[in-house]
Amino acid sequence: MAILNIGETQIPYSVRVSTKAIHMRIVVEPKGVEVVVPKGTPVADVEAYVQGKRRWVFDSVRELDAKLRRLLTQQYASGAKLQYRGRWLMLEVTEGAVDAVTIVCRSKFHVVVPAALDELARLEAIGEAFEGWLRWRALQDLVRMGTCHGAVLGVAAEEYRLSDAKSRWGSCGRDGIIRVHWRLVQAPMAAFEYVVAHEVAHLVDRNHGEGFWRTLSVTMPDWRERKGMLEAWEGEHRAL
Repeated sequence: MAILNIGETQIPYSVRVSTKAIHMRIVVEPKGVEVVVPKGTPVADVEAYVQGKRRWVFDSVRELDAKLRRLLTQQYASGAKLQYRGRWLMLEVTEGAVDAVTIVCRSKFHVVVPAALDELARLEAIGEAFEGWLRWRALQDLVRMGTCHGAVLGVAAEEYRLSDAKSRWGSCGRDGIIRVHWRLVQAPMAAFEYVVAHEVAHLVDRNHGEGFWRTLSVTMPDWRERKGMLEAWEGEHRAL
């Protein structure tokens, strides 16, 4: 095991000789830093190569550590909780003979992950699976709610899409496409539905004048209460 010194930081690395390698390369993984070199490479050349990549190694190790810390704080482990439709549901995570993470929600999240994944790969796989699952459920809810409110108002959106917008929960384009942020699936359903009905009402009236609110009241008489629920959830969401 060799040491790469960068200022006050020491980064251990191992060297692996490969008969298949043509060029030297550095692999940065949670288990450590490895330098793969062709057979017969002089030690001095390896050291010079690593020194030449010192800044890249330092940045890569730091980025990997930060990524691992972020994933660890999300607590994708048995006993942890994830918000869904305004409720915090517990996770039950087990290993199984599966090729990809599977998620079933029945009063809590039953998560099965492929065996033999290292810690980072396991966390990444669960995180990606949960985002995909939440997006899928969000789109189902969006289409169902939008279609229902559109029928009441006698209008129909050209299409319903999920968004990742940073500044607003929903939008209704002049092209008739309604977009709603997928993370609203974590909010209470009444709050999610308020955003959907709000955007559907914009198919009738694009402004926020008195006419718009009258239109919204036709399909959602209790929109004020639901708007308050959304604002309350937003406050809790920002505090997490």
